[in-house]
Amino acid sequence: MVDQWIRPIPTTFRRSAFPRRRPHSGCVPDDGPARQVSVFALAARRGWADSRDLAVEAGAALIDDYWAADGQPGWVFSLDPSGTIADGRRDLYAHAFALFALGGLLKLDPGNAGYLHAVGVTTRFLDEHFADVQCGGYWDALPRPDALRRQNPHMHLLEAWLELFEATENPQSLERADDLVALATSHFIDTGSGALREFYRDDWSVHPSLGHGSVEPGHQMEWAWLLRRYQSLGGAIDDLPVAALIAAAVITGIDQTTGRVIDGTGEDGAANIHSSRSWPYCESIKALSLESAAATDDHGDLIDLLWDRLLRLYCRPELRGGWIDRLDQNDDPISTTMPASTLYHLMHALSEWKQAAPRPS
Repeated sequence: MVDQWIRPIPTTFRRSAFPRRRPHSGCVPDDGPARQVSVFALAARRGWADSRDLAVEAGAALIDDYWAADGQPGWVFSLDPSGTIADGRRDLYAHAFALFALGGLLKLDPGNAGYLHAVGVTTRFLDEHFADVQCGGYWDALPRPDALRRQNPHMHLLEAWLELFEATENPQSLERADDLVALATSHFIDTGSGALREFYRDDWSVHPSLGHGSVEPGHQMEWAWLLRRYQSLGGAIDDLPVAALIAAAVITGIDQTTGRVIDGTGEDGAANIHSSRSWPYCESIKALSLESAAATDDHGDLIDLLWDRLLRLYCRPELRGGWIDRLDQNDDPISTTMPASTLYHLMHALSEWKQAAPRPS
């Protein structure tokens, strides 16, 4: 089933380059094109599609269109369909994905001076404008949209530093990853319960209060995979946070009989968002595949359940390489768009699964 879904991917690439949503419905935030660059680069490296030129072309467009588009340093947040700046704020999430895309491009073309320059100026901008020197981490956006801080952009920034370390072997990337892992293990993750809290106040205290934070099983799995990847690259972390995250996500977020993944719970593990998006299946497959490959635990049956639901309900054959974003609690589609960002989750899940635990498709 997996190979049947991947067969139309070259057509999907042509259709998805480069708007963030299909059908195109307005502004294009820079994390959409950046994720697509990473997908094109990944598919080229894996031999799944002849997409190297597409990755390079999309990467050049990303840099030209979004970096300092208003004459000031930083990646602008979004453009309108004509290419005019729609939202000039600087967003941490978007900067993280720009760095992640550059890491993917550097894996295709190691030492490329243009990509390395873009990494350097982005890193410098984060250090000078986003870094919180008092409490650690980074601000979500400049100007700030609200009084909250979020774990999510920090998670993707960690992913970017790991991608860049793999691409360049620059120890500074791993050192930056060290800081984010320390932030996660000291504030984001409760290693006793496995809860990963989403929202915080300025001092990294849980919002709205300790014990009442929001938890997403998909992000628990995503952090587990990133921490294990960090560990494999030489990062100093023990197994406890990974084990706690996976155990909590499996117990509270995934139906062991059907493989259905819910979107949200409270810190106590009680389900409170009963819809089911496609991307948490991808992140669960990545994390569980890596654990199974490392002989930490055998999750093969659950991985099969997750793939079955993902391909049968979300990546339906009639969509010809497309996908559904979200189902309601009765498994009826409720999303009205096909986010291009989902392709990033799907393709990276496929890559991890094939590398970690190859099996007949």
